[in-house]
Amino acid sequence: MHPLVIAGTALIATTYGLARFGYGLFLPEFTDSFGMGSTVAGAVQAGSFLSYCLAAVVASRTSGRPRLVVACAGATAAIGALGVAASTHTAVFALSVVVAGAGAGFATPGLVTLVERNVAPARQENAQTIVNSGTGVGLVAAGALVFATAGQWRVGWVVIAVLTAGVALAVLRTDRRSDDRRDPSRTTPVRIGELSPLIRPLVAAALAGASSAAIWTFGRSVMSDGTGGETYSVLAWMVLGAFGVLGATAGRIVQTWNLPVAWTLTTTAMSMATVLLGLLPGSPIPAYVSVALFGASYIAMSGVLIVWAVRSVAERAAEGTVALFIALAVGQAAGSVVFGALLGSTSTATAFAAAGVVGLLAVLPAVSLPRPRTLTPAGR
Repeated sequence: MHPLVIAGTALIATTYGLARFGYGLFLPEFTDSFGMGSTVAGAVQAGSFLSYCLAAVVASRTSGRPRLVVACAGATAAIGALGVAASTHTAVFALSVVVAGAGAGFATPGLVTLVERNVAPARQENAQTIVNSGTGVGLVAAGALVFATAGQWRVGWVVIAVLTAGVALAVLRTDRRSDDRRDPSRTTPVRIGELSPLIRPLVAAALAGASSAAIWTFGRSVMSDGTGGETYSVLAWMVLGAFGVLGATAGRIVQTWNLPVAWTLTTTAMSMATVLLGLLPGSPIPAYVSVALFGASYIAMSGVLIVWAVRSVAERAAEGTVALFIALAVGQAAGSVVFGALLGSTSTATAFAAAGVVGLLAVLPAVSLPRPRTLTPAGR
């Protein structure tokens, strides 16, 4: 395996699995420390998702300098994590979470471009989805970190900052073309018309993102509120991450069947997992099956989005991926607010069932999707 793929997977693990989605894992501790209700907690997470969007937009406008984009990923995630560790006031804490979330927004577009220029064309689809599966690795690491720090969540977030900075440096060292020179046609600003083939996946990504917010933001909290306690819910998060690594198979799924089938399978599975957890958050077997299915299907689903972008706008692969991941994050921001409010006014089962329905709606844009054209080496 190419060293860049290994380092890139680690960067996704730290920026997504730790600095971004680690918020949901540590939410019970944050709630106790800052006295936040579900509505405020959802709003803070929504801010993190929106900062991700802003970072992704900035990254797309500097796609000709992927090393700078990767450096920004490491810097924002590390600075935000340090801010979380040092926070003594809710406002400072919220701002730090928002800054930390921006790291992932820089990471994906920067790594997509670095993989493009370092990995052989025939291996790029699989390489992209392997790197994307790093989120699962990060979630497992986050769970281990909770146990290792024994409730000292501030220490855990210092560790997150150090790991993120170190991994970003490792990515830069494995890039074999460190001069950041690219085809001038790839550095021109993207025009809206160039991304018009992405209308369907943009809608699909936004709906899928909204659905996923229920578990990403509140999954561990609803499990902790039951009879299982902290160990039960943290182990569930680690199961989610471990099965998320299976998302590396997304490229194979698309190649074996096709994009519509791959999208339908992964999104439907994610929706069913969300409903199941909402119904039985305190029952170990169904709850663990639920988070395992969610982890595998969500990471695979986001990997399918990368392939969808690459096949739809091959000449603008990085920018297309950014657009779809922004739509995913916008959906997650909206979902965090809406489902946070629902949890405050209705039952867990009702809120998570609503999230599942939204996920099923995300399948519709892929219905009757034209068969994508086959990539050629020149197309990447």
